[in-house]
Amino acid sequence: MISLNITMQKIEYTKLQKALHAISALMILWLLMSGFYAGLIKEEEPLKHVIGAFNVSLSLLLIPIFLVRTYVSFGRGYAAVKGDKNLAHWMAFIIHTMMYVLVMLVLVSGILMMDRPIVFFDVFSFPQPLSNSEAIAFYFRFHIAVCLLLALLVTLHIAAVIKHQLAGQSVIKRMAF
Repeated sequence: MISLNITMQKIEYTKLQKALHAISALMILWLLMSGFYAGLIKEEEPLKHVIGAFNVSLSLLLIPIFLVRTYVSFGRGYAAVKGDKNLAHWMAFIIHTMMYVLVMLVLVSGILMMDRPIVFFDVFSFPQPLSNSEAIAFYFRFHIAVCLLLALLVTLHIAAVIKHQLAGQSVIKRMAF
């Protein structure tokens, strides 16, 4: 049997990090699941419009939350794997980093794909950032692609949490308040 050198530090999370993780995770899961669901609904059905309007507002709300989350967490994962020779630890770090990047790409492409004013909970609105229909169509396709990639990585992340729980390594306990 091959012995792996496990030197990865156990990361301790602050209450702020735990709260930001929980809030953003719930928002991201809702946005992914409801967004894909809305994509299956016929264009003329009112439910599609309701989900779309709510998701635009929720996404706008997620932007500052996720920026704070990124700022608060920046560099902690790398510090834990620096000098580590365990491939699994590096893969976890890379996947987490990719999820952060993909969330940012989803949020930016979601704004750039808008073909109408961007309305925030019927309180205020912003003009659509692009008027070129080809650019809007490009960002729409890009948005779907990065949403699919993010959904894949989120599924992998959840599977890893379940695997660790079943192996007696309570990742959830470390993230609990």
